[in-house]
Amino acid sequence: MFSLEEGPEPETQTAPVRQESVRSGYPVDPLRIARVLRRRWRIIGGCFVAGIVLGVLLAKTVMPREFTARTILVWEPTGSRAAANPEREIQTLMDTLKLPNNLEALRTRTGLPVTLEALARRVDIAVSRGSNILTLSATAASPEEAVRLSDAMTQVFLDHQRDSERTRAEAQLKALGEEVLKVQAQLEEARAHYDGFRQENGIAELTLDRQSSIEEAARLRTEKNRFRIEAESSDARALLLKQAAREQPSRMVLSETESYFELRKLAELRAELAARGANLSMEHPEVVQLTAAVRALESRPAGGTVSDRVVGTNPSWTFLQNSLLDAGSQRELAQKKWRAYAEAEEAAKERIARLSALEGQASALLARIHITETRLTELQQRQKVVEGEVRQPEMELRVLTSATPPTRPSKSYRRAVALLLPPFFALLAVVALTASSLRGFKLWTPAEFSFWGRGPVVAATPWPATAEGLEELVVELRTALDEASGVTRVLPLGESQQERTRELLSRLGATDVPARDDVPGRGATLVSWEEARRPQALRLAVRKGARVLVLASSGAHSVFEVWALRRLLGSEACVGFVVVGLGTDLATHPDRVGDVMGFWSGSGASRGMEGPFPRKEPR
Repeated sequence: MFSLEEGPEPETQTAPVRQESVRSGYPVDPLRIARVLRRRWRIIGGCFVAGIVLGVLLAKTVMPREFTARTILVWEPTGSRAAANPEREIQTLMDTLKLPNNLEALRTRTGLPVTLEALARRVDIAVSRGSNILTLSATAASPEEAVRLSDAMTQVFLDHQRDSERTRAEAQLKALGEEVLKVQAQLEEARAHYDGFRQENGIAELTLDRQSSIEEAARLRTEKNRFRIEAESSDARALLLKQAAREQPSRMVLSETESYFELRKLAELRAELAARGANLSMEHPEVVQLTAAVRALESRPAGGTVSDRVVGTNPSWTFLQNSLLDAGSQRELAQKKWRAYAEAEEAAKERIARLSALEGQASALLARIHITETRLTELQQRQKVVEGEVRQPEMELRVLTSATPPTRPSKSYRRAVALLLPPFFALLAVVALTASSLRGFKLWTPAEFSFWGRGPVVAATPWPATAEGLEELVVELRTALDEASGVTRVLPLGESQQERTRELLSRLGATDVPARDDVPGRGATLVSWEEARRPQALRLAVRKGARVLVLASSGAHSVFEVWALRRLLGSEACVGFVVVGLGTDLATHPDRVGDVMGFWSGSGASRGMEGPFPRKEPR
């Protein structure tokens, strides 16, 4: 060992001060990583170019694109669905698209070798808000395949709706058939009751019978009144004929021979007047005319004599008697007919009254028949309509716009791959280069030694790569030692640093001290410790000294070696580092890191982390 006789007494030690929790340096020096990346920028650039080439190739050949073809349908509800809840109906209609049987039919129709779940993700249906417009969307790897899938999906969807409507119509037709049979049985039963009622009461058709009875009664009343009038007319005629017969003599001069024409004419007129008067009234124009002619002839003086006269039965009286007999017979006949028609009218009225009494019961039976017939007619009409729906189901969906090949993909990762793959490759290169620089977890820069060793780096040099580096290091340490107080222990970090430690101490002018002495010579300020196999003695020597200066080589020690150093020396030790062997690329890094002034002054600011309870300062 070497020692240098300078400084105060070895026993003179600075009281330990509370450890601050601030750590200097970096776990990985970013400047070192930046220099590694800058030195190997060609690798990063090559990876970026390779990413560009590979991204373009993947985008052109491997990465899939999705094209979406759309078919526009309109839902036109009819019948009860138009009055029901349209939102629920259209949602139910949409949910039937992805039924397993529809997806299976679509897969069979298109021949796609995919699962039903994957096929369900490639098709979709949506409805426009506030309208009945449905949009069927189909996604495929090419526009033509998307159109083919959309057309097949539309056809499967429409076929399913048609089959559903046909099934519904068939079920409805079956129910209608059963209902028709039931109503027909009810109609036959009602008709049987009505026929029994008619047979029991002797009527064919109540309404017609009653109407015909009313008409018959009216006709009989008319005939009765007519014959009553005829009888009364015959009575009046008989009275007139009796009066006329009483006025006429039964015998009269039938013929006279006169020399004057007026008398013969007068007789003829009188005879004719008598004959007319028997049949006609006195106000009749012919009777009035004959009367006037007779009076005119009578007013004339008779100018001749009768030469011959024939007396016999009066023709007028005979005519009146015959007419009177005829009027009597007509009166008898009219009276008989009048009484007969009156009896027939009474019988018709009785039948009408009886039919009216039965009309309530018959109306109830007929009403039942009519209601059943109406119901049967409606069911049969509905049955014909449903039969038509079974043959040709009524479709509520109609295609407005068929699918057309899309011009642009709906989803494509080609641009993302082409843009992101180059920087991703460059990032991988950066990560790989950074990982290679951290291989073995070696420490290279003063900042890394200061962080992991939890102490300052008082000096750093490229020595032994350059001889002038040793001279500069010696000058710097000599200056610091001249100003420092207390004993400084020099410890090589590993056996590989022992020779360099001896060479450094020899250049600093230290004297040899026995290695087994726990306390160096009085006044010595720099002491080397080379026996790593005595950790307890080393800790005792460290506690008796003011500081520990560890000599470490850049890139020769791992994080674990430096981390274990604090545990070896004790938490209260004031540890500093001298880093040798810096590469030329690291020569520009800071050569002093941490509280170097506190380390040399012995204030304790640069001591390592203490335990959970800080030590109290001695009084």
